[in-house]
Amino acid sequence: MRRRKLVFFDRDKEHIAEAIRILRTNLYFTESKDRKVVLVTSSIPKEGKSTIAANYALSVAISGEKVILVDCDIRRPRVVDSFGIKANYGLEEVLRGKKNLEDVILHNVERNLDLLPATSFGENVTELFLGKKIVEILDGLKEKYNLIVLDTPPLTVATDAALLSTYADGVVYVVGYDMVFKKELLSGKKLLEKAGANIYGVVVNKVSINGYSMGNYGHYSSNYKYYDEYKKR
Repeated sequence: MRRRKLVFFDRDKEHIAEAIRILRTNLYFTESKDRKVVLVTSSIPKEGKSTIAANYALSVAISGEKVILVDCDIRRPRVVDSFGIKANYGLEEVLRGKKNLEDVILHNVERNLDLLPATSFGENVTELFLGKKIVEILDGLKEKYNLIVLDTPPLTVATDAALLSTYADGVVYVVGYDMVFKKELLSGKKLLEKAGANIYGVVVNKVSINGYSMGNYGHYSSNYKYYDEYKKR
């Protein structure tokens, strides 16, 4: 039996699952009704963006929409870990023309949820997101899915997230509570703005119920901030 790192399958994390549902609802009622492609990123590693992306994708799938979660963090793929599965091939093989898209997609990982995984291939992968192939892939996925969730590398690690944001309808910016310096946060925000990204909002992650920082996996609050509020800080 595979071990899934998802809050919807853990009764002890029901309060966290509810926070994810709040995120889902807030995104559903954003001013922009174009919510076909949602990109999830962070400033630095280990802020929990992959966990947020996986649980958000699952929450939408549970609501009845057809969803695909795409692991665009080719340097350090994490999506399959959340679902307790393994992948032999991934997004890079499709981008390089070595594999067909359908041969790589993991279908029905959960009900209404498919995965397009990634496998680790080192550092020089940014150029893969500059060509026409990524556009073709996303256009093909749009025809089959109600929602495409892109899990991308942190903004201060690689430019991939900023590049991919040009293909997304909006961005969810994950911030680990008491983890990131203000300059890193502002640097990431500036990159997204320069790319013309539509920032849906900020998710403050790894916050315990009583508000104190928790370093281990799985502590979220429902501190979802609309970007307009965030800019005032």
